[in-house]
Amino acid sequence: MNNFTLLDFPVEKVKFQTLMRNEEYFNEVRAISPEPATPAKILAGYGEIQFPPAPSDRPYTFASIVVSVDGKISFPDDSHGDLIAGNNFRDPDGGLGDYWVLNILRFYSDGIIIGARTLIDNEVMNANCFDKDLADLRLDYLKKKHYCPAHILVSFDGTDIPLKHSVFDIDAPLAIATSPDGVDYVRKNSDIDFIVIGPYKNKEDVNIDELKGLFEAKPQQRLLIGTGEGSKTDGPLLMYILKHLGMERLLIESPSYMTYLMSINSMDEMFMNYSSVFAAGKIGFGAFLDFGVNDHPHSDFVQIALHNVNFIATRQKMIYGLKNDNAVHMITGKPVK
Repeated sequence: MNNFTLLDFPVEKVKFQTLMRNEEYFNEVRAISPEPATPAKILAGYGEIQFPPAPSDRPYTFASIVVSVDGKISFPDDSHGDLIAGNNFRDPDGGLGDYWVLNILRFYSDGIIIGARTLIDNEVMNANCFDKDLADLRLDYLKKKHYCPAHILVSFDGTDIPLKHSVFDIDAPLAIATSPDGVDYVRKNSDIDFIVIGPYKNKEDVNIDELKGLFEAKPQQRLLIGTGEGSKTDGPLLMYILKHLGMERLLIESPSYMTYLMSINSMDEMFMNYSSVFAAGKIGFGAFLDFGVNDHPHSDFVQIALHNVNFIATRQKMIYGLKNDNAVHMITGKPVK
């Protein structure tokens, strides 16, 4: 372990009160989950967490996001998203609780998707599990390959990745996932010795044998993954490659990438927390991608919990494929197009 931050998350401060649980869902998942029983600290402070097996062609994905009650992910005058939780002056411990939920999900993750904007906004980026009581359980209890999840930095063309960022120095596996143009850009502008995967245009081109064990070889392995054509990446193909790199559980910490995965029916769960602050402005979740009025993702709440009266922590299962081609306006009775 090297250069890892560890913090205290006392249960009495971060504990959420469970308001609702879909017991049928938990019973079904418990019966098929490859994970061991939920550690005692998580049970005491948040509740049971287990996940179904990953699909055959991609990791099982879950996202962590905190939003204001008016649906914003940052304040207009400061783009650091953690302030939506941290600057809830009514409940400072609720902000710590929100951060703890993120670290619980990091605990379970093989890899974490990080957007370029996060790197630009944060001089230091280290996405390990900060909870010292949980971090050591990753290797022995969860049988993870590394103390810290792999960092997967996503970019269309590589030009927005700060290639001198401190994230490249962490003692954990790391990959840049980008387009063929992005691969060329990174190779020309970085002095890091990347192992290049691809670029690939389709699954049939992928050399699966080439991928086996790459992220197991050493903690500081650095990969450069190219998918798609030109400056356009191929998300499903990236998920396929990450699966064969050993990613069974993938945490999405980039709000824009969360929305993108929804658009290709590949976002499985949302751990969405609501902080009782109002941010106004235009910086909302999913602001860069639109869904149609009759064709959009849905979700079911599987757990709802409360910290004091200022934070709501939800776990939501995503649902796709529901459409209404015969929808009518509830007041005018006219078709909705």
